[in-house]
Parts: sequence; structure tokens; C-alpha cells
Amino acid sequence: MLELALVFLKIGLASYGGGWTIVGIIKTEVLGRNWLDEAAFADLVAIAQITPGPVALNTATMTGFRVHGFLGAVVATLAVVAVPLILAIVVGMLAKKHFAAGSRLSEALKSATLGLLAMTVWAFAPSMASAWYVPVLSVLAFCLSMFTKLNPVWIILGAGCMGALVFTFL
Repeated sequence: MLELALVFLKIGLASYGGGWTIVGIIKTEVLGRNWLDEAAFADLVAIAQITPGPVALNTATMTGFRVHGFLGAVVATLAVVAVPLILAIVVGMLAKKHFAAGSRLSEALKSATLGLLAMTVWAFAPSMASAWYVPVLSVLAFCLSMFTKLNPVWIILGAGCMGALVFTFL
């Protein structure tokens, strides 16, 4: 249980940007400790995506649950949000005094977020490459979001339905 708490404290400390940037780091930690195998982690992330709330927080919670039950879920959830919550409070208090400097910090952190997001895409690329339709749906979803004013919710739902149809009939 202590190892679970320390791992998710480290993840909360080392990650900035939320969502998919943290999921890649969680995957590395969880698979490296043999808490889950790659297929179980992929299933866990899929469930985390459809569960209301942030995908990274849901992934941490469900990982804790799979490793140590209900108490593990509570510990992983609190551990992964503890450091970012404390940092947000401290930065918020400091930003009141130095508002202009806060925008430079925000710009610098965007670069780190982009790098972590790229790492997550790289980590999931091998499992995506096994099915031809995943890159096709990804490119289609990108084009729809980039070149139309279609609400992202409809793009996500449409891609999910198309993926389910392709998976069902192949």
C-alpha cells in the first residue's frame, strides 16, 4: 500500500498537463512494477475514458482498486492529486502578487505538456498499429475537428460507434 501511495505521489509530482500526459506515465509505472499486464491496463484505460471525470484520475483510481481494492483506490486517488493540489494553491497565492510572471510560467509549462502528450501517443502507438482502422479513425477524427465546427462530443461518439462496427464485423 505504501508503494502504491509513493508511486502515485511521484506521478502527481512529475506530471503536468493532466489527462493523457499522466496516463502514459501511469502506464510506465504500473507495467514496470508488474501490477497489471498491457492488455489489462488498456482495458482499464478504456473504462477510465467512459467514466465521468478526468481520465488520469480515473486511471489512478482504478489502478489502485485493481492492486489493493477499495482502500487502494482511495490511496491512489489522494496520492495522485495531493502534489498538484498543493502546487495549485501555492501558485494561486503567488500569482496574485506576481500576475505577469504567472503567464510566463504557464507558457513554459505548455512545452512540457506537449512533450508528455507526445510520449503518451508514442507509448500507445504499438497497440494502435495492430488494427488498421485505428489510425484511419484517428486521422478522420483529426480532420473533422480541424476543418469543421463539429462538436468534439459528436466526433468522439461517432468514432466510438464506427470502431465498434468495424470491430464487430472484422
